[in-house]
Amino acid sequence: MSNDKEMISNLLNFGINLDLDSEEEEAFYARCFATWLMQREDFDAEMTADTVVQVYYHSEIVIQVVISDSTLVLDPLSESCFESVLMILRFVSEQHDDVRKEYKSLNNSVVDEHSISEEDHDENDSDEDSDEWI
Repeated sequence: MSNDKEMISNLLNFGINLDLDSEEEEAFYARCFATWLMQREDFDAEMTADTVVQVYYHSEIVIQVVISDSTLVLDPLSESCFESVLMILRFVSEQHDDVRKEYKSLNNSVVDEHSISEEDHDENDSDEDSDEWI
């Protein structure tokens, strides 16, 4: 039992390393977590900042989740936060890889669209430049 207490203490003291690559990915991860949690029975979530999620259980605020420097940190706000901690661990274990893949996929499509837009812009500029010489 003391091993369990030590593990929970370490979780609260050090958080969970999510291995995220940027502040934008941290914000995306927090939004996905909040959205996922709001779909669970008896839970609700409120984002108070880009990477801060307050968790409600049975309409009572019980814990705050902060994602910073690629680490998910738990800040208990109530003694009845155990169910919420389990739900947070469930999200990380079941959804982590999918959220990271979705972020990378969305990020790559935005980069591709931006590249295409820049190419179109460059082509239009060169056409205009060549018309000016005529």
